[in-house]
Amino acid sequence: MNIRIACIAGMLGAVGCGSAPTGSSPYNYSIPSSADAAASSGASPPPAPPAAGDVLDGATASGSEPDGGGGGDGSSGPATDAAGEDASGITCDTGQVTPDQVVVLGDSYLDPVWANTALDIYADAQDAGSLAANTTYRHYDIGGASMGWGNPDTQWYIPYQYDPMAKTDVSVASPSDIKVVIMDGGGNDVLIGNTSCETTAPPGNTSCAMTVQNAINKAQSTMQEMVSDGVESIVYFFYPHLNPAGGGILLTPAPTVNETLDYAYPLAENVCCGSSFTSTASNYYCTGQPVPGSSTKCIFVDTRPAFEGHIADYIKSDNVHPTPVGAQVIANLVWNAMKANCIAQ
Repeated sequence: MNIRIACIAGMLGAVGCGSAPTGSSPYNYSIPSSADAAASSGASPPPAPPAAGDVLDGATASGSEPDGGGGGDGSSGPATDAAGEDASGITCDTGQVTPDQVVVLGDSYLDPVWANTALDIYADAQDAGSLAANTTYRHYDIGGASMGWGNPDTQWYIPYQYDPMAKTDVSVASPSDIKVVIMDGGGNDVLIGNTSCETTAPPGNTSCAMTVQNAINKAQSTMQEMVSDGVESIVYFFYPHLNPAGGGILLTPAPTVNETLDYAYPLAENVCCGSSFTSTASNYYCTGQPVPGSSTKCIFVDTRPAFEGHIADYIKSDNVHPTPVGAQVIANLVWNAMKANCIAQ
């Protein structure tokens, strides 16, 4: 691909610019271990999110319970053959999903050109013994990608990353055999597609409200396609608050950047979980079905509580992307939610 998108980023999703990977597939970068990543970052390890046993039922508001897990007290689920159990007492079937059956979609919060989040998720999986060393999931994310704005026939359109990119990837033996999707997305719809959202929030800003709703609608239709394709689990994380003073990639100032984010949060939660919920530092995700009655589980991860009071050290000087420490915090949140729900273990 030769398309390049001008760099504008922040708000509902991290954004940025990056050239498309060369060759038939972007599934081609090597992953350092978490120890290597920590050493290269030059930063102290971030404070760990709550242990998975403490956040097992992040979905109490939606009334769903994680498969293979126990109650909020961290009690274990039913033991099974070939099961793996972590320190929180959660017991899961292991080895049920191969790395080729997990795909990563999204924007610059997952693109290693801009943030370490995906690399740290892989390192967390390696440390847990769920992913072999120097092995990755299939990744199609790229900085600058949007959910429902822009050219729908390019990698910079997140639904396109799933279909056709992931589903027809010639570098994979069975590309359409996808069991797990890890993704983010939605920010570039606002910060490239409609920058007025940074200065006037919805619903008063009806143009911004329409932009957000369009992204939500596209996320919903994409998840519905995943359900039809037999995807078993979707893990979707949303973005932390940013500095409304702006600057860097944000407008200067960006007084309503967080108000717009907060407007979008319950809409996105509803698509994934069937209802919205109030997140806390120890209860930061919900679970549900993107298609009611289906067997596909959706996990929605709210990163805001973990970043509360840490914008200065968790967000880079561009005022949008996570620092190495911030990226590790997000990765830990995502991986702990996956562990608690026995996803790709």
